[in-house]
Amino acid sequence: MTTHTRPADAAQVAGETAAVDLILAYLTGTVPAAPVLSPLAADYMEQQASGLLSGAVMLDPDFQLQRRTLMPAAGLAWLETITMGAPVTAAVHAVAGDGADRFSFLSPEERVMALAISTAARLIALYEPAEAARRLHEVRNVVSQP
Repeated sequence: MTTHTRPADAAQVAGETAAVDLILAYLTGTVPAAPVLSPLAADYMEQQASGLLSGAVMLDPDFQLQRRTLMPAAGLAWLETITMGAPVTAAVHAVAGDGADRFSFLSPEERVMALAISTAARLIALYEPAEAARRLHEVRNVVSQP
């Protein structure tokens, strides 16, 4: 039996896999050049990165609905080691500091970068890097399937 992947399915797989790969790259310090994605795949990349950040926030034992993105100290310390462009830095630190949604001025690429870095920082604050990477690899195994 032959399985055919529809274009939207392929875009979803490409975008979601690229999002997880970018977060993994930030965790391991091997950030590649931005992947070339169709607009639809790029939308899925942003959606996946946003969902992973929300999930990481809710895993925090100090999770509070009214301050859902406030960054723990370990995540803030990790953020200081990451090189980011000024707009991305501003967005990541805004999210880390007061929970405000400050992504509107970013380009789609910068938005994904800010979400990926924020997700990595949350995971670093919750787990050892190896455990964070292991969990992301599990997610990647799921989302890379058509």
